[in-house]
Amino acid sequence: MNLADELGITDIKNDVQSIKKQLTDLEASSNWQDNIITAEEATAQLEAKIQAEMPKELGEVFEKIRKAIDDKKNSIKIPPYNIQYERHDNARVSAISYNPYLEDLEQELKKYNYATHLTDYGLVVAWPRNKANVPVIDPDKKYILPMEGSDRFAKKDLDKWIFIGDGRTAEEAFHSTCLYHNDTFTVQGRDILDGPDWVKAIKPIEVEE
Repeated sequence: MNLADELGITDIKNDVQSIKKQLTDLEASSNWQDNIITAEEATAQLEAKIQAEMPKELGEVFEKIRKAIDDKKNSIKIPPYNIQYERHDNARVSAISYNPYLEDLEQELKKYNYATHLTDYGLVVAWPRNKANVPVIDPDKKYILPMEGSDRFAKKDLDKWIFIGDGRTAEEAFHSTCLYHNDTFTVQGRDILDGPDWVKAIKPIEVEE
């Protein structure tokens, strides 16, 4: 037996190594726990992402509706899955993902009086055959564009369309604009005519000047 064994140094070293490993494992476990989120947090994050993307998604649907109207159709179907095609090593590969916006799109489209029906095969959106393409807009007049069912209003900020709101209803915003010449909620007619389809689909309120 050597001197280190007699003094128990070897056992001490082994104990130290074991403790270090336990601490390392504990730290890794702690970091893993920190990265865990609850189902409620995950749902909230997904909902926030959906709401952030909704103007873009809604705009794409209105473009499809406008094209269908031009083609004399009175319905469209939004599939439940998105299919993207990519090329890898000279081969065409498809990636399929579920469309998480369907339920929210259905609720938004109902605000514009579209008939909607959500099925396992996608979201069906329908409208009367005599539905007018766009309301008559005077490019030199001002309008308020209320988002139905909410206190938000569509507004052009430089080159980007945004939603604004301070708790006012469309009627309150209208009277505020008319009485105090407050342009907070107003949109120029020419901007509406040059705007995306989802903007043109909003029922405008003409502002008296």
